[in-house]
Amino acid sequence: MKYHFAMVKHYLFMANAPINVRSFVEAMASSGVEHEISFFDDRSGDIVSDENFYTYIDQVMVPLHEDLGCAISVLVSHEDSEFSRKLLKEAVLYYPNRTLFMTDVLMKEMSFGNFSSFSMLRSMFKDIDHELMLTVGEYLRSGLDASKAAERLFVHRNTFNYRLAKFIEVTNLDVRDYHNALLLELYFQLS
Repeated sequence: MKYHFAMVKHYLFMANAPINVRSFVEAMASSGVEHEISFFDDRSGDIVSDENFYTYIDQVMVPLHEDLGCAISVLVSHEDSEFSRKLLKEAVLYYPNRTLFMTDVLMKEMSFGNFSSFSMLRSMFKDIDHELMLTVGEYLRSGLDASKAAERLFVHRNTFNYRLAKFIEVTNLDVRDYHNALLLELYFQLS
């Protein structure tokens, strides 16, 4: 199954008890949305799909909890990484039976004075070209208005679009999506 790089979402899931794999797979199959499921162990795994899967997974969390007999949380991420898996573990504690985004967990951590994830957030962008970081930073400051950002950077709109696409390709983080833009904004504010 192939997805456009900017459309791929990882729906990382974790339960507080072993999951009945067959029931879980059947429940996901009724989504009608193309997806691939892989299990990390008997309690967690990853569903790769596009943004259309979010509506389905968010709506079935309570019935899924009742069918499986365990609390389960789903973390929507742009990638399956050590960072997203750390946030997933915390999501199970903070938000049982919910579908949420990385920024939800990060902001919950911050509300408790816990900044343990921010070194991982910083490392996401440490090797990204400075020019690309300036481009996406201006994109955020321009309210996600590419024309305004290009003008403020004194670059042609095509140059700006190329740099933005390059950032998305390199990081797999499509900042045209609100939740991804918010994740990057947290990075800029805390770095």
